[in-house]
Amino acid sequence: MPKGILFSLAFLVCTMIYSTASAAAKRPPEVWNYYHFDGVAFTSGSAVDGSAFIAVREKTRPVVLTIETSPSESTPIPEGSGVIAGICYLQSTGGKLGSGSGFKSYPRVPLLISTAGKPFVTVQTDDLGYFVVVLPAATYTVGSGPATAEISVEPGITTLVPLRVGKRMAD
Repeated sequence: MPKGILFSLAFLVCTMIYSTASAAAKRPPEVWNYYHFDGVAFTSGSAVDGSAFIAVREKTRPVVLTIETSPSESTPIPEGSGVIAGICYLQSTGGKLGSGSGFKSYPRVPLLISTAGKPFVTVQTDDLGYFVVVLPAATYTVGSGPATAEISVEPGITTLVPLRVGKRMAD
């Protein structure tokens, strides 16, 4: 094979390796992901009906929004901590007849967060029924009575939790 072709081939391979390494070294831009509560679970995307939703970004405290914009506040969470974010709600339709997934959020509800059977902290839902709490990595019980959930908090990760505090059958 002629030396010119070998040189060109070697140059092309080196260029491809450099481009790949350069692209891998660049971090992708930090992107906010939006999740809305649909009456059953958190679903990807902002709410279509103008209701509140949560903006989530890795290693950053989530923000509750009512319009889709990049949050102006960006608070990093401490090393070794994660986040539990969620909503307290009353199911207002659906159930055994499956006639929908309506809900009413519950504002200003105090939520006990405990670990290993011992109270750890109490948080309160906001005016829209949402709560956000930054916690050290561990397993926690959120809520009390029938409105409880056991959540494992992992470092740098946000876990979304819907807490149904009651059910009003309207079928």
